[in-house]
Amino acid sequence: MFLKGGKAGAEGAGAEFSFIGPEVVVTGNVETPGRLHVDGRIVGDLRCGVLSQGESGAVIGNIVAGEARLAGLVDGAVEAGSLSLEGTAKVTGDILYESVGIARGAEVEGRLKRRRSGADGSSAARGEAASPKPAAGRVAELFAPPEAEAAE
Repeated sequence: MFLKGGKAGAEGAGAEFSFIGPEVVVTGNVETPGRLHVDGRIVGDLRCGVLSQGESGAVIGNIVAGEARLAGLVDGAVEAGSLSLEGTAKVTGDILYESVGIARGAEVEGRLKRRRSGADGSSAARGEAASPKPAAGRVAELFAPPEAEAAE
C-alpha cells in the first residue's frame, strides 16, 4: 500500500513521506524527491531524497539517495551521501558513499568507495543535475582500474 504522511523535516524539508508496505511489489523504477520507507519489494531502480528500508524490504535494482538507512535486502549498486547499514542488511553490489556506518551483522558483497567531490557523483545523490547514466554505470566507472593498469 502507498501512503503519504505529513511534511518531512531536515534534508527532505517540505517533501512528503511515502510508504511501500510489506504486501506491495513494485515492478519498475521509483523516484521521489522526498522521504520513502520500504517494507515491500521493488524490482527496479530507486531514487529518493531520504530512504528508510525495513527488515522485510527488498530492492532488486540500483539505489541513489541523499541519505539511506538499509535494514533489508539490496541486490544492486547503492549510491548515498550518508549511508547506514543495520545489522540485518544484506547488500550485493558496489557502494558509493560520503559517510557510512555498518552495524555488526550487516553483509556486503561488493566494493565500497568514498565519494570525495561533485565530480564523482555527489551532486546526483543530492538531486542536483541528475545524470542520465544509471547508478550502476557510474559506480562501475569509479571502481574500474586506471587505464595504465588496465593496459598491462
